[in-house]
Amino acid sequence: MRSDALTGHVLDDQCVLALNDTQKVYTIFDDVQLALKYAEALISVKVNIECVIYDKDQEVMHYLPSRNIKPN
Repeated sequence: MRSDALTGHVLDDQCVLALNDTQKVYTIFDDVQLALKYAEALISVKVNIECVIYDKDQEVMHYLPSRNIKPN
């Protein structure tokens, strides 16, 4: 799942603010390594995007913060 690191708003698969249930907000991968590669590539080119990778039971496996937002 992708979100705007500044607002926390969920983004769809086109990195557009998700406003309705017709927008795809999850991308399903067959392998966690593929999901990590995708998320790393996304946050390296999209400013203020963060990603969360969940397992099949919807438990958080990985959180990849925006590279543009520095912790306090």
